[in-house]
Amino acid sequence: MAQGVHYREGMWAVSPYNFDDGVNAGMHLPPKVQLLDLTLREGRQVDGVSLSLEDVVEFARRIDAVGVHMIEMHHEDPEEIRQVKKLGLKLKVQALVPSNFLLDMKLCKHHIDRFVDVGADIVCIAMAVSDYNFRLAESMSKKRITREDVLDQACEAVNYAKQQGVIANALVADFTRMKLEWLKALTGRLARAGADILRLDEICAPCRPAVCRYLARHVKQAIGNIPLAIHTHNDFDLGLAGQLAALEGGAEILEGSINGLGERAGVPNIAVLASVLEMLYGYNMGLRLDAFQELSEFVADVWRQPIPAHMAGTGRTAFSQCSEVHYVLPDSGEWMFNAWSPKVIGNRDYVPLCHYSGPMAIKRKARELGLGELGTEAANEVLAQVRRELRHRHTPLTNRLFAELVSQAAKR
Repeated sequence: MAQGVHYREGMWAVSPYNFDDGVNAGMHLPPKVQLLDLTLREGRQVDGVSLSLEDVVEFARRIDAVGVHMIEMHHEDPEEIRQVKKLGLKLKVQALVPSNFLLDMKLCKHHIDRFVDVGADIVCIAMAVSDYNFRLAESMSKKRITREDVLDQACEAVNYAKQQGVIANALVADFTRMKLEWLKALTGRLARAGADILRLDEICAPCRPAVCRYLARHVKQAIGNIPLAIHTHNDFDLGLAGQLAALEGGAEILEGSINGLGERAGVPNIAVLASVLEMLYGYNMGLRLDAFQELSEFVADVWRQPIPAHMAGTGRTAFSQCSEVHYVLPDSGEWMFNAWSPKVIGNRDYVPLCHYSGPMAIKRKARELGLGELGTEAANEVLAQVRRELRHRHTPLTNRLFAELVSQAAKR
């Protein structure tokens, strides 16, 4: 097959319809996309996680080497930002000013100053004025305050951040549960106040992906050429779908974290998001996609949060085949049961064994482990023992045990 956007020899073979004008009619895909990594902010809001300064700095160095454009760091310890900026990395560092800080303009400006002092490139000012979230604003402000008051203060904070020489990012939380006219009015107002980036946060995934696309399009029309960012969650396992839907509505800055770490069910896995953008949308963002696996494993070790075995892209079984027919492929049958190679993301093939595995899988497993070429009779004998062990153990067989079964079959 000739090389093309949908086909890269040895790397992927995706549907050509991904690039069909008829399929893409009505989409508003931007010419350029950037990625924001959330691992040092949202990815730390996870049960049992506590990082040292050395861990934070080392992660920043490693994700910069992958080529990710921006990272968001936690606002609780601005000194971490200072130490990361000392590395002289290419990526930009964003600091978040939570929505409760906005209720006290003196406090808000104080935090903006702190982030500017430690060298943050972007200051993201959050506001929460939906029907569900504004009750929190009312209770925390300890004074009578209206949505319009909060919007006024957000515009003042955006203007103040710009005066301090940083990129001002305005975040609108819970945007999918706002009336459309109010959403368009407040985002347009923030744009006129000087926001350099407008960021939409669905806060708890209360919508279908189509809603993200629809609202992103309306907001883009309201803010013009200002870049639009989107923040989504996996409460319904739709975080990645929400990112892509917003992209199709015109969003230029997409977000995720390594291994999808984040609040509740997490956020999109940025390694898969980056791969999808290149393979299914044709964006070349200059990333080292094949470096994501090593970074995924680094985070799993340092965060002490194991990678789920079945996680797309970076999971142990992400590129595995159990069914016997998947091992009896004709020549040039590489893409019969795969759309992309583990080489894309730096992962590897894996031969799992289950009750329905066949002798071809046994032969492949033995070859993979360097145990030599098994004949069909020996493979069937090993297969019988594998099924017996699985029936008793109810857990994957270790490579050591598999090697012992192969050795016993050879002796017999």
